[in-house]
Amino acid sequence: MEQMIEERIGVVGSREYFESWMQGKVDDLRKSPSIQRSMEEDVRVIPVVVHVIHNGEEIGVGRNLPEEQILNQIRIINEDFRRQNPDASNTSQEFLGVAADSNIEFVLAKQDPEGLPTDGILRVQGTKNTYTAISDAQLLSEISYWPAEDYLNIWVAPIAGNVLGWASPPLADLPGLGAIVFPREIDGVFVTSAWFGEGGNANANARGRTLTHEIGHFLGLRHIWGDGNCNADDFVEDTPNQDGPNFVCRIDSPRFTCESRDMSENYMDYTTDACMNIFTQGQVERFNVVLANSPRRASLVNGRATREPPLFPNNLSIDRLLNPSDLLCDLTVIPQLLLRNRGENVINFTRIEILLNGNVVETKDFNLNLALGDTTTVSFAPIELQGDGDEFQANIIRVNDVDDPETVSRSVVSFPKLQPTISQPYSFAFRDLEDLWVIRNPDDSLTWEVGEVTLDGNIQQVIQIRNYEYEAFEQLDFLISPQINLSEFPNTQLTFNMAYAPYNAQGFGDNLIIAVSDDCGNLFPISTAPYNKDRQFLQTVSPTLDFFLPTRENQFRREIVNLAPFADLGNVRIAFINRNGYGNNLYIKDIEILPEEIYQYGVTLTELTSPTPISTGGHEQETIRAVNTGNLPVDGFIFRRRLGNGSTTSYIGRGIGLQPGDSINVNVPLGPTIDGLNRLTYTMDFPNFDQNPGTSDVLSRFVVINSNTSRVPFRQNFNNTTVLSPWVVVNPEENNTNWEITPIQSGDSGENLVRLEDSGENNSYWIGSPLFDLSENRQAALFFDFASGQIAENTRLKVLASKDGGTNYIEVFRKNGSDLNTSGSPEANPNQREDFDRQYVNLTDYAGERSVRVAIVLENTSETNSTAYINNIELFLSANPEPVDPGLGNTVIYPNPARDYFNIVFNFNTFENVNIQITSATGQLVHDVDYPNTLNQTYTFSTDLFSKGLFVVKITSNSVTETRRLIIH
Repeated sequence: MEQMIEERIGVVGSREYFESWMQGKVDDLRKSPSIQRSMEEDVRVIPVVVHVIHNGEEIGVGRNLPEEQILNQIRIINEDFRRQNPDASNTSQEFLGVAADSNIEFVLAKQDPEGLPTDGILRVQGTKNTYTAISDAQLLSEISYWPAEDYLNIWVAPIAGNVLGWASPPLADLPGLGAIVFPREIDGVFVTSAWFGEGGNANANARGRTLTHEIGHFLGLRHIWGDGNCNADDFVEDTPNQDGPNFVCRIDSPRFTCESRDMSENYMDYTTDACMNIFTQGQVERFNVVLANSPRRASLVNGRATREPPLFPNNLSIDRLLNPSDLLCDLTVIPQLLLRNRGENVINFTRIEILLNGNVVETKDFNLNLALGDTTTVSFAPIELQGDGDEFQANIIRVNDVDDPETVSRSVVSFPKLQPTISQPYSFAFRDLEDLWVIRNPDDSLTWEVGEVTLDGNIQQVIQIRNYEYEAFEQLDFLISPQINLSEFPNTQLTFNMAYAPYNAQGFGDNLIIAVSDDCGNLFPISTAPYNKDRQFLQTVSPTLDFFLPTRENQFRREIVNLAPFADLGNVRIAFINRNGYGNNLYIKDIEILPEEIYQYGVTLTELTSPTPISTGGHEQETIRAVNTGNLPVDGFIFRRRLGNGSTTSYIGRGIGLQPGDSINVNVPLGPTIDGLNRLTYTMDFPNFDQNPGTSDVLSRFVVINSNTSRVPFRQNFNNTTVLSPWVVVNPEENNTNWEITPIQSGDSGENLVRLEDSGENNSYWIGSPLFDLSENRQAALFFDFASGQIAENTRLKVLASKDGGTNYIEVFRKNGSDLNTSGSPEANPNQREDFDRQYVNLTDYAGERSVRVAIVLENTSETNSTAYINNIELFLSANPEPVDPGLGNTVIYPNPARDYFNIVFNFNTFENVNIQITSATGQLVHDVDYPNTLNQTYTFSTDLFSKGLFVVKITSNSVTETRRLIIH
């Protein structure tokens, strides 16, 4: 699961850092008995919000879990964390001494983020039928989320695969010392619907312990086996080491590993729900540290959401001044307020006055029907503003029949100022910060500012934010643009140069977000931001522990934000938003807003070169060819690899230096494959870490891993069979129908050949041999019959040969286009022998090798190509391009009479053991040798070994017994 988290979140912290911090805090607690005693005596209550993500079912049906099931789950975690679980008596005797009550309880939230009453259960229809572990965490959060500082968010949704749940671990209270840095929006626990609680729609084996286990992670526990073997550790003294997880209950039949009994009943093992029953004192110590110190954990304890909210009888509030706000884009405005009933009584009536520069301009009565928590928007008559120097105020002066009511927010004030519009193309000038751009600094601390840097000896001004010195964790600072007219220029492009060196310690990391506002810059929705980069995506310089100050132009990278997806919004403003994460300084310069999309990042994956389409899987890495198809240099990217429908492995590439039009080989570590057909999918994402849509490129290839061997020599005529084995075929591009066996209508029954019809456009079709051991041979040659009709000129027939089982191939034969038309007509007739040409390939360069493989490939095919045929593939252990053929089942001796040498040629249907005896005219036996595995060989004899005269040659095998005369001159 940590690997999945690493791939999704992108920032994985040091376990050593976190555990060092944890151990220090544990030691501090042990030295402070009064604090420890308080933790043991005072119950700590954590407010929980359960987000039930369903598929539209009625409550109690399917994924929309019944309330009883949810209440059962809350009861179970309270019992487990308080050691009041009914099965506590099942704890093994030897572990009873360390069993602990954590003094932690959980309650469904009683107040929502607005301070209104709630039952802590949110039911929301999701956007998918199932969700993928980790990668869909952000999506689930976007569907439903409450602030992680105030609530333990628990998302209950149908999760795909065998993942029952996951949780975000805590942060240390010192910056950067967290194990894994989760964004606050996905900080919480995720559980699949079927394993949440018990009863109702839960799995029959569920007892609610999945949530107990995951909250253990949320509060700082690791798996009890330390996610390793006996050398790994969960950093808890009173849990025994064990060499891996337990998946079955072992209380009655304990397992002993690492020289001790496994604590299989611990909630942090992988045993069944019915077996789990214990947290230990050491684990509770970790809970105590986290709840006392960790951000977004300590703030949960006994928070306001654990208490019923106070309610006044008539409490109508102005939740938001919608118009006019401080940032104004039109001098004529219709004042609008968002009202909410926060009181016990239904609100039927209110009177509100609005004032401009201290003068009442309108008092208006509104008849309402607002129950507790309901909202409505009210409007007033249009007013004219000056554009600068105005003060607008709205006051609630009567609610129902009560004047001057007790309300939480009954007045609101704004100071509207008309915001400027820019013309395109626009280039930022630093004087524009005074009258065109707005810096919003919510905490009045460090924020965006003008700075100077010396780049390659030249002093330049930049916009910077000094995160290295900024101590406000997750604080946002805004640099807001003037108005941008997307109606006039719907393909507007924002571009700028940026430099950032991450702080060189895991867990420290800032974010730069570029968000778009359609309300004149008052709100910038981060969830729809087209640009949102963390430390990995921001990095332009290697991480450093030092205060980062750029010194060279090449430390900056051009960033692009295409605004076309927001064109329908008309006038917009953009904001550069810095989210501080105790990282390092960020620098921006050369801001431009262009009317067209001038700049483009793009990388296209063109071919998989390793593994090859047919091999033994002996490659040491995987190599994919990539070309820069954009107009900017690419120095990095995210690269993903997937086998079939399995999990995806992601890699980050940096320092590429790929110029427009150039290509490179992308080498990735060897990934898993299986014997037989594999579908490998490679994805090039975020070229130069660009986040604009449409920059990804996907290459899928099909490869065969095969180690079949065959004796040599070899013949494959495909007769009397329906399978191609030991030959294999593959269409690497699309896995289309490939070379296939088909019968010949003429000739003997059972005669076949292979054909390729309906070839796809620009595809290749491979038919590969088994492995041949030629280590004891000095020559070799391949012959095959090929027939086709009309073939496109760019289609090629190639023969590739490999010395290493297919890891590397070399082209040894090629014919193109019209040269492949063997019939002289649009279509070849496979029943006419004259339509076939016999092809010859000299493989002597591969003699002496043990793992020789050949592949016959028809590539760059066309849909207009005629059907192609292959038959009678033979591997000879000689290299004669015109070998003598004695006919099937026959032998021949030539030349006869012989002078310097003579040959005995065989052509058997299958391998046979042959004995050759040569007797002189006097009756002396001069040669008597067995020749095993004879198929189509030519055996050559030197006449120097024989006297001149007449000899009798006797040939004996399973199918042949022949006697021939031989004359040697």
